[in-house]
Amino acid sequence: MSRLLGLQNGIIYGPIDSRRLGSSLGINLLPVEYKACPFNCAYCQYGYTPARGYKSVWGGDDMPPVAEVAEALRIGLGKYPDVSYITFSGNGEPTLHPQFGEVVDEVRKIKEELTVGAKLAILSNSALVSRAEIREALGKLDVCFMKLDAGDETMFRRYNRPHKDIKYDEVIEGLKQLGEITIQALFAGGEHGNYNDLHIKNWARKIDELKPSECHIYSLDRGTPDGKLTQIDKNGLIRLTEIAAGYTDVPIKVF
Repeated sequence: MSRLLGLQNGIIYGPIDSRRLGSSLGINLLPVEYKACPFNCAYCQYGYTPARGYKSVWGGDDMPPVAEVAEALRIGLGKYPDVSYITFSGNGEPTLHPQFGEVVDEVRKIKEELTVGAKLAILSNSALVSRAEIREALGKLDVCFMKLDAGDETMFRRYNRPHKDIKYDEVIEGLKQLGEITIQALFAGGEHGNYNDLHIKNWARKIDELKPSECHIYSLDRGTPDGKLTQIDKNGLIRLTEIAAGYTDVPIKVF
């Protein structure tokens, strides 16, 4: 596996040829000096979340204002007008931006003005989905890829290591209140991993409760801050889908 991924150094990055999204132009709403996220996942490709970025509500001024995001997107789409997706992702959790709803409105307006068929998407860890204003903003996107790696509170605390204000049951209830979503989940083995039969069954039961349109599962392809995690190969992920099929009929795709 390759080393940890470096942080994005601006608002717009890519286009990236994604396994799931095709050609995707990324939008980073977060600081460029450090990761900002309410989670501190054992597997994060950007490394551990530093103390100044480990928040559930943002009070700082080091995220780009709406107008700056809009200008950067106009420049980006001027160079790459034929991308398939415009995707909120970047250096942590995009919904942490204090004006996330306003950003979504402005980005959608620019997308409709400057592109023909691009879809507006997000890669979110679901941490803030319990908040009504976040769900309202997410509802304006074309595609929501929402993370759920854990089937219960214990695994959630051990694997995703959320900020103390983030509660597992509240995340689940928030996901239930969204419209059509795709769940994405990263499975890893090892002492601190989430790949074991009991957890897979718990996770599958939760997926059946949520009823997303489909699930995308994958494993590690970069280094991790937790050196005790191990990669699950394709056969292992296929085995996971076979176990999960006993508890849910939601389609699960291996990536």
